[in-house]
Amino acid sequence: MTDVEEALRRTLGSASQHAPRMPAGLPARLEDGYRRRRRRNLAQAVLAAATVVAVAGGTAAVLRHGDVTAALPSTSPSTDPPPSAATPRTWPLPEPVEKMYPAAVRKVPARGPGGTALRPQAFIDEHTMLVTTWGGFEQTDALYAYDLRTRDLRKITDVPTPAGTVVFASDFTAGGGRVAWWTATEDRRVHVWTAPVSGGEATGIADVEGGGGAGLSGLAVEAGQIVFSLFSGGVFTVPAAGGEVREVNGGAGMHLLKWPWIGSPGALSEGNGSRFTSITNVETGETSVAVTRPGEDGLICGTRVCAGAQEAQDGGRSFYRLRDGSQEKELPVKGLMMDGLARERFLVAPVMAEGAGHIAILYDVTTGRAADLGERDEKGSIQVPGVARGDDRLLAYQIGDDLYVIDLTKID
Repeated sequence: MTDVEEALRRTLGSASQHAPRMPAGLPARLEDGYRRRRRRNLAQAVLAAATVVAVAGGTAAVLRHGDVTAALPSTSPSTDPPPSAATPRTWPLPEPVEKMYPAAVRKVPARGPGGTALRPQAFIDEHTMLVTTWGGFEQTDALYAYDLRTRDLRKITDVPTPAGTVVFASDFTAGGGRVAWWTATEDRRVHVWTAPVSGGEATGIADVEGGGGAGLSGLAVEAGQIVFSLFSGGVFTVPAAGGEVREVNGGAGMHLLKWPWIGSPGALSEGNGSRFTSITNVETGETSVAVTRPGEDGLICGTRVCAGAQEAQDGGRSFYRLRDGSQEKELPVKGLMMDGLARERFLVAPVMAEGAGHIAILYDVTTGRAADLGERDEKGSIQVPGVARGDDRLLAYQIGDDLYVIDLTKID
């Protein structure tokens, strides 16, 4: 075990002593697989900072919505191995993201009336964002529509937490005038909820057996129906207004990638952490099997692009390429986000910048341009924002009293 892995083990072990205990009724596979995947990806994220190597006693923690706080080294950078040409030790300080991409970035107050913290979840439309508020530890109590132009906040619905809930409301997503999310209860049941964006009571529209993993690996609102897949495998649809839950043709054991694409392996699959190397379009029947090569760890694929890393003994480089194995290029940082490249194009990572220390950047693999997200060292760590789980076009994070909202679809 490396020093970084040992530091992560100690930190996660200590944090677990203060975390709520998972009830015995939840499947062991969900807990073990989730922690295994998360620890490996967290280690990769920490390694993305060029000088974060062999950090004895460092700390790191995964935060809600995929944010990562990466430990900074107490040793001199001169002790680090020489960087490769593709992975520079120190970057020229990039332009601020709001100057580089003014059409894509909005800066708004991070708190609503009464000082309530707003937590971005997804875009409802071009100028309206779905946000949540918390009623307790990671427990959402209400959904709101936040107008980014007028900064008005409109309540959509209260979010129920039924008795026996062990996974609070998660993966909020919006589409077709509706919002959807899921919860899980200690009896291994997964509950899918929805509410109209215009406002109204939240309704449970599906109640399914979670199988070997009590949770959803994917959720989308498409053409009047809710599409979801289970951690344990299986892709299903249910009418958005409620009705019969049906398994998608060919969806057994599969996971939702991006409708109408489904595939495997999923997030909790055994192996080296690779995901969606095999996919199928359920509307057209088209299939794709991604090229894989020996020594690759955690290849995370989309519908067109895969990103992954070489095992440490092979140099530890990160890369991306097309699914057919062509046009492979090395990424300029080591490590990947937990879900790979956002929109199969963007990487968020910590780097060392000239005159600024450790910063977080938004890196565009199509243009090779990096933008400074404005995050800086704070008490020995750098927070790396995460793309919204329910909407991969949304990158939102707080600095001071401001909420930075980035629409990745508006970057040319």
